[in-house]
Amino acid sequence: MLSTNFCRQLGTVPPAIRHALVRTLSAIPTPKSNFSLARHRRRVSSKLFRNGSIRQHSTLRELFQGNLDYISNMSKDHPNLLSTLAKEGQRPPFLLVDCSDSRVNESAIFSAKPGTMFTAGNIANRFDETDQNSNAILSFAVESLKVKHVVVMGHYGCGGVAASMMSLPENPTKAADVAVQSWISPIRQIYLTSKRKEIVDHRTQTQMKPLTELPDLHDIAFRALVEENVKSNVEKIAKSQVIQDHFADLNDSQSTGANITEIFVHGWVYDVETGKVSDLSVSVGPSGHEIPYSPFPKV
Repeated sequence: MLSTNFCRQLGTVPPAIRHALVRTLSAIPTPKSNFSLARHRRRVSSKLFRNGSIRQHSTLRELFQGNLDYISNMSKDHPNLLSTLAKEGQRPPFLLVDCSDSRVNESAIFSAKPGTMFTAGNIANRFDETDQNSNAILSFAVESLKVKHVVVMGHYGCGGVAASMMSLPENPTKAADVAVQSWISPIRQIYLTSKRKEIVDHRTQTQMKPLTELPDLHDIAFRALVEENVKSNVEKIAKSQVIQDHFADLNDSQSTGANITEIFVHGWVYDVETGKVSDLSVSVGPSGHEIPYSPFPKV
């Protein structure tokens, strides 16, 4: 039997290649145990999916051609935009804190032209005020670029969120494992302490039998945790010293007459399966200022 996760991967592969993969894997001799069978097939499927005929943009030449296409399309659709931005600098109205996941393409999702969004992608769209990179990005966006909106955008199917639902690896020693587990530990804490019903039920179900595979894309607890992680990071940004100082300056500007930009912090979620962006209705703004209307559907 082919694993559920592998079958989902097959759904993204062209039919001709998909059939060839299924025939290849079905022909693999059965090892002595189911465990060894699964492990054996994972090895084979991993090699197949690394094949350049399947993985898109598997060569530098393809990226080079993509860059040529981009230049050509920009010159036709938005002539002089790039040169104008180069000379006049950037003034994006949005800071987008999203996930580094390759399926989350900010410009494509919003059909946004260059110069629209200042982006800060990382694993599982986290903001950490003690992290110098996170804080520097927020500071530069607020004080130098004068953005009007800070958007935390998570996405369903997030690998970092999924990993936080699984048992912590025993004695991780590799630098990569330690780094990732440390980064997602706040999400794991949300999972362990959340009172949201879907997550509580999931914790109860897995107490005796912890997850051994990443949760399904449509798992309601998984989707709930994605949303709760976004909400948590909206709150962290809104309470950060950078934003609180800016809110204070905005309040003082009413008497000083200083030109201080309004800033609002929003929480959205992107569906990698449908392409739809939804609003989690957790927007925060300065005291006494009305939250702008959001046309995005509410979760």
